[in-house]
Amino acid sequence: MKRINLISTVIIALSVTIFLVISPLNSFSQKQSKINSNGFPGDVSKILSTSCISCHGDGGKKMAMSMWNFNKWETYPAGKQSKKALKICKAINKGKMPPVAVKKSNPESIPTAAQIDIICKWANSLNVK
Repeated sequence: MKRINLISTVIIALSVTIFLVISPLNSFSQKQSKINSNGFPGDVSKILSTSCISCHGDGGKKMAMSMWNFNKWETYPAGKQSKKALKICKAINKGKMPPVAVKKSNPESIPTAAQIDIICKWANSLNVK
């Protein structure tokens, strides 16, 4: 009887541990897959997740989402996606995005020159004429 209780306790402890380890990973991957499912290439999606999605995604700031909502990206027609992507490139190149307050409180959200290049190449690839 003691052996069965010990085995049950070990199984429960392992189950709880696995749940606690996997649960945060699942919530992160669900956020990632939500963005990826909206038609962004993987490298662009990673940059948007780090630098943009907290304001320009579902649950973000109203003013920011009025400019572009990355979670609704696929609902935009190709021409609108192209124009918005080019505006994103322009804003991050000029240092307007992320805003100064966000940069100060979240310096990790500032895209690097290489990341800006990736975003701009992606934006230019969408250019509809």
